[in-house]
Amino acid sequence: MLRQKPEEFQVRVGKRVWLPFLRTRRYMQSRQSLLDYSLTQFIHEAERYRP
Repeated sequence: MLRQKPEEFQVRVGKRVWLPFLRTRRYMQSRQSLLDYSLTQFIHEAERYRP
């Protein structure tokens, strides 16, 4: 059965099934949200010292 969403593609290694694309997407989203948060904090801090 083919999956409709690319992130649902499975890779079977022995008895284990991996969802590499889904794991990668979640990892990238968490990295992006962390970066967004850090940049937002930096901007807020910089605005405090603006003349």
